[in-house]
Amino acid sequence: MKTKHVILFLIFGLFILFPIIVPITAQKPNQVPLPPPIPQPQPEPEPIPRKEPKPIEEPFPGLTDEEKFEKLTEENKKIKSENAELKSDVENLKIQKGFLQNQISVLTKKLEDLNAVAMEQVKVIMGLVAQLKNIIFDNLFSSVISV
Repeated sequence: MKTKHVILFLIFGLFILFPIIVPITAQKPNQVPLPPPIPQPQPEPEPIPRKEPKPIEEPFPGLTDEEKFEKLTEENKKIKSENAELKSDVENLKIQKGFLQNQISVLTKKLEDLNAVAMEQVKVIMGLVAQLKNIIFDNLFSSVISV
């Protein structure tokens, strides 16, 4: 019993002393902000040297002009065919994107419809619960009143 009195006395003492102690300890008299430090001079950085460009190498060393022309023509044809394949891939992806966007919109509409149906079912169930509550209380109160 004595420990309860001591604990209660300490709690009430803290509640009374806390608002007095906190403002006293929070104030520091003659508090003056320090001036900002003087920046030290920085040495200038060394400029970044420019790299010398590498000389352009000959595309096919040791070949005649006709052979170089043939090789460049072959590479050009190969790159054009790769470009055509990539363009067809892009078109296929665009078609797939449109199809998937259409599916997303259809599924979103179905989801909204299902959500509306679920909300309507909840309203019907709440109405039935209210009717059941009224019937139970009417029967309960009528039996209590008739007794």
